[in-house]
Amino acid sequence: MPDADDVLRGLWRREFRAYLQPKFDLRTGKVDAAEVLARWHHPTRGVLGPASFIPLMTRKQWLDELLFELLEQGLALQLKLHEQGALLGLAFNVSLGQLQNSLFIDGLKTRLLRHRLPLSMLTFEITEDDPADAAGCVEQLNRLSNLGVRLSMDDFGTGYSSLLRLCQVPFHEIKLAGDFTRFVGRPGRHQAVIRHALALAEELGVSLVVEGIETVEQRDSLEQMGARVGQGFFCAKPMLIDTFEGWMTKPYRDFRAQS
Repeated sequence: MPDADDVLRGLWRREFRAYLQPKFDLRTGKVDAAEVLARWHHPTRGVLGPASFIPLMTRKQWLDELLFELLEQGLALQLKLHEQGALLGLAFNVSLGQLQNSLFIDGLKTRLLRHRLPLSMLTFEITEDDPADAAGCVEQLNRLSNLGVRLSMDDFGTGYSSLLRLCQVPFHEIKLAGDFTRFVGRPGRHQAVIRHALALAEELGVSLVVEGIETVEQRDSLEQMGARVGQGFFCAKPMLIDTFEGWMTKPYRDFRAQS
């Protein structure tokens, strides 16, 4: 595994690249948003996934630097597509741990104010990866929301994701963890959780994105249950920005043809 010096050099050399994974309409296959994910193009080890660097970056408190790098790459793409007549919403991951630093929002605001497109086209997916101070998190999340961006509760139903947080913060989106998608279409408690998550999102007036969709059967079952937006390998794996641009400009793909 890479050590801290190796990761730090990678940040300095801008070896971390933005990969995009689409969010798609389960009925039509239309894509108008994507999540920005990190991959490390290591000079000797090849392309490395998050498990190779996120735990160390978390311990060293370097996640801000990674986010700002991905933000720069993602916003440049968003502006380029806009100039070509295409609108693409982008989502970036932020952990509750990052929000513990009061300077984080200030640094983020400085970068976002340079962007020439409406900040409502940006979503920050909040990963509740630790039992952080509740009051402090709510204050910071509201500060983040006040910038004009959208907020999403990531991996809903797992980890430390909190129903109470949905009442305290103006979330615009819930992302249902892929752990539930594996069991869709089968009788049992997972099915019940998915139904209730869909009902909760509707009652709260927020969007629900179902993660981890990999098969036609999962897509069809979720659509029949009332789900509208999904993410997963069924639509596409994470792609480099250049690859994503080409993928987006291909002729319309009829997802029903995959059935």
